[in-house]
Amino acid sequence: MFSNPLERLGSAFSFRLNLWYASIFTVSACGLYFFLYLLLSVAIETKDKEVIEAQLKEYSAVYQGGGLPALRNSLYANQESKKQKSFFVRVVNPRNSASALIASVPEDWIGFDPKDVQIGDYHSHPAYIRVPKDEERDFTLGKTVMFDGSELLVGRSTNNRETVLQPFRRIFFRVMTPIILLGFIGGAFFSHRAMKPVREIVATARSIIDTGKLDARVPVRHSQDELDDLAQLFNRMLDKNQALIVGMRESLDNVAHDLRTPLTRLRGTAENALRSGPNPETAQEALADCLEESDRVLTMLQTLMDVAEAEAGTMKLARSQTDICALWHEVIELYQYVAEEKKITVTADFEGSCEALVDPTRMRQVFANLLDNAIKYTGEGGKVTVQARREEPNIVVRVRDSGIGIPAAEQDKIWERLYRGDKSRSQRGLGLGLSLVRAIVRAHDGEVRVVSQPEQGSEFIVTIPVGEATGKA
Repeated sequence: MFSNPLERLGSAFSFRLNLWYASIFTVSACGLYFFLYLLLSVAIETKDKEVIEAQLKEYSAVYQGGGLPALRNSLYANQESKKQKSFFVRVVNPRNSASALIASVPEDWIGFDPKDVQIGDYHSHPAYIRVPKDEERDFTLGKTVMFDGSELLVGRSTNNRETVLQPFRRIFFRVMTPIILLGFIGGAFFSHRAMKPVREIVATARSIIDTGKLDARVPVRHSQDELDDLAQLFNRMLDKNQALIVGMRESLDNVAHDLRTPLTRLRGTAENALRSGPNPETAQEALADCLEESDRVLTMLQTLMDVAEAEAGTMKLARSQTDICALWHEVIELYQYVAEEKKITVTADFEGSCEALVDPTRMRQVFANLLDNAIKYTGEGGKVTVQARREEPNIVVRVRDSGIGIPAAEQDKIWERLYRGDKSRSQRGLGLGLSLVRAIVRAHDGEVRVVSQPEQGSEFIVTIPVGEATGKA
């Protein structure tokens, strides 16, 4: 836990998201400013060079066409038309660089000596240099060599770049404060909006923890984004948790109810034996009854544990290549006496090879439960048919009876632990047989389903993979 609100604020994800947004926004704005600043600076420099270069080309062409007289006339003509007054022009003899052949010096260039300035290499391209005059003006000079070796210098007085760029820098510092403020406000808005689904998930979880009500759900915006997917997955998880908890509560209620009867019988039997005095026959009969009821309780608990292990994928299966038809013959022989007591005909219909890689002990449990149910819920004189076929890549087993059938509303519930339909409550049982059947079949990567109509019998269909399976072994 945090000792003060500032620590809590600093650790909040929404605050960090806001800070990141504001930082990125500010850095982007600064990057844009520096890009524009560099662009403007380069543009000023390029523009000055272009003007000087144009004059250099113009005067070089005049000199090449008519020599010094033509160049001198061109300069005088430009001076008369006031076009040349802003340009410094000087032509130097290569054999005597101390004296100028032609010189045109504007008023603001008086006192400037080009010999004091070293201009760079100009053999392949015109060379340029910018010389500060004062705080507001610069001298920009360009030099080139003409066809006879004479050096042509052209200069122009321009605004100092610092003078031009200074207002731009001042504007930057004035604008940055509202930009940073805007970044934080925008970041707060977007982070608050982006984190809304997360806050709703937290609120839902807190509501469930505080109230214990499992029906709370996160509102879904149907925006089809990742956070919306998270909300939907969270709701699905809550649905499954609620179903598991409700199922657990119902199972515990059913277990408590079903355990109450044998435990009450145990207590009653023991009390009767104590009241009857020292009678060995009565005591022996009471102990036999207690043993029967304790076996019933142990069977219920063991079956519950088997179902839980199979559903969790931790049931150990001793798989081996097993003849399914042979297993069925054993189970039918075991229940033959029970069927004859109710005058029920049990018919086996097997064709071809029915071998599969299964745990024979567990699969025998499956078949025994299915046949036990079929006989139990079929009236006297009825019929039960067991069929096994190889339908690649599976073995398909069908157990069909002519019993009371299962209502459509109960067909999904019969697989639940300790569930017993209205018509089955009159029969002795735990309500765990079909739960164990489905759990074991699924542990073998198989599937089981039922087709039934009331008063027209039921058919249970078990599908078991023939070859190597991927379940627990």
